[in-house]
Amino acid sequence: MQNLLDDLTELLQADQAFISDGAILKNAVIEAALNMEPRLLELLMQSDTIKAHFFTEVAGALVFDKVKFQDFVSNKAFLPDSYTAFKNRIGLTDVRGDYLSQSRDVVLAWPYKDCVLEGGMTKEDRGRNEVFWNTTLAPDDITRLFEPKVLTGWERWDAEAVAEGKAKPVGEVSEDDNLLIKGNNLLALHSLKARYAGKVKLIYIDPPYNTGSDGFKYNDRFNHSAWLTFMRSRLEISKELLSRDGTIFVNMDDNEAHYCKVLMDEVFGRDCFIANIVWQKRYSRENRTAIGAAHDHILLFSKIPDAYKDSFNKLPLGEKQKSVYSNPNDDPRGLWRGVSLSAQGYRPNQMYEIVAPSGKVHKPPAGSCWKVVRAEYDRLLADDRIYFGKNGDAVPSRKQFLKDIEGIAPWTWWPHDEAGHTDEAKREVYELFGAEEANKLTPKPERLLERILHVATKPGDLVLDFFAGSGTTASVAFKLGRKWIAVEQLDYIRDLPASRLKKVIEGEQGGISKAVEWQGGGSFVYAELAASNSAFADQIEAAQDMAALQTIHADMEATGYLRYDVDLSTFDTDDFVALPIDDAKRVLMDCLDANHLYVNLGSLDDADFDISHEDARATRSFYGLDQ
Repeated sequence: MQNLLDDLTELLQADQAFISDGAILKNAVIEAALNMEPRLLELLMQSDTIKAHFFTEVAGALVFDKVKFQDFVSNKAFLPDSYTAFKNRIGLTDVRGDYLSQSRDVVLAWPYKDCVLEGGMTKEDRGRNEVFWNTTLAPDDITRLFEPKVLTGWERWDAEAVAEGKAKPVGEVSEDDNLLIKGNNLLALHSLKARYAGKVKLIYIDPPYNTGSDGFKYNDRFNHSAWLTFMRSRLEISKELLSRDGTIFVNMDDNEAHYCKVLMDEVFGRDCFIANIVWQKRYSRENRTAIGAAHDHILLFSKIPDAYKDSFNKLPLGEKQKSVYSNPNDDPRGLWRGVSLSAQGYRPNQMYEIVAPSGKVHKPPAGSCWKVVRAEYDRLLADDRIYFGKNGDAVPSRKQFLKDIEGIAPWTWWPHDEAGHTDEAKREVYELFGAEEANKLTPKPERLLERILHVATKPGDLVLDFFAGSGTTASVAFKLGRKWIAVEQLDYIRDLPASRLKKVIEGEQGGISKAVEWQGGGSFVYAELAASNSAFADQIEAAQDMAALQTIHADMEATGYLRYDVDLSTFDTDDFVALPIDDAKRVLMDCLDANHLYVNLGSLDDADFDISHEDARATRSFYGLDQ
């Protein structure tokens, strides 16, 4: 057995897909085995011992026994570590003694996977391993997890409050209020559903790209299947929040965009796919890689096929589009451009001849016809809207006046000079917060969000962004007269989006402010999902030494909601103290009951949670409950 373990460990070390910080990723190995990935099979077949143990010859071919291999890798003897040994002792198994991560009786879910990744904002924090790894929940547990939550810390910020530097109390919450919510975005979305299902006109999100070096302050080192599950749960609730004619724009890069498209086809339906917009985010060449990344994808879906069409707006003409208009015959009605009268396709009633003022006879080109019927042509001619060139004998064209153009339909190619670029976005954040914050973020430019909001919404429509980041979407919505809801789970919510939105209220002149003549004003309401076990998660994440973790453990035993399958009678304090600090953190995290990360609405009046009268009143107003 030991030789087999040694051989397998040595083989796996050769492929970085199965390694993280020098440790074997058991889940990645198991997933690769179940998927029969060639990279793993080729590795395994390099060892005669491994090949003899996990492969069987059938009709001259080697057949891989993936079930036997999975059982072997899942065995606690394989790559033993202090965390696994301790975890198995305190009861994190099902009733048959099987590890929960391999159980067929529970649903593998990642609904709150990101909620404990509320770490610092330094570059060193971005790539660290997650404390909450894959966690299993039974279906009824997931139902309880998604129940509406209590909200606390209510604050109202308008021009007067910003000027005084002191928030106003929130007594009543109306649908006209803009909302900035702190907390796990999946749980926040399920809480929003109670009031806003079917009312959101536009959702724009810029989620973690799963690149391993993403600018978001989320740990984005998911394995591929975990990332897809992470996205799926959020897209499903997004669909419920959208109005009948609503649309969702999902900003991605090449790393997961195509998988996300397939996932959105499944969630929204392939017939709800509208476009894959390609945004040119860079304008300077990238020489550090073989092929420089110059664009992002923005996947656009509707809730109901074609329901969005009547509500989409055209884009105003830019200088490039206006430059094709002229006035060669000094028409007093202003600038115009000639539009061809011929079109492909034979329609007998439109195959008439046209006689120019010079007497020259014009017939449609072979295989074509005139676009307008004869009666319409006669009206255009009488109104001096047909042009035959400066000599009166050119092929006729119809005058299209600039003053009559409402706009142009957007293409799926959005160049940087029209929709902004990443350097522009950095400058916008720099002007608001300085170089330190600008270097930590990869925000989107306000011009990009301006274009999205202009195309998909009208003033007064509701816009939602549940990866709020630095608050670009909410800021642009403010300036364009849209209502908005923004959700951010990381602690920088007060330092970045909240601070930025206060500056917008004051009338800051960055981004699109000058172009839209923004003068300030408006208001927003801030609230947080009331923390329960998530407070312990924050403490565990922030703990610097074992003494702090021991104190947290004692508090958890006294007041925390622990998982039903944790038998703390086997929790050996001496062994716990001997664990490496990261392993000790993971043990405590695994003991927390995910259903109690935040306070459910049903516990609003529970004295154990000590919800203030003011917070309880605002929460009831938010959910439309009797006071």
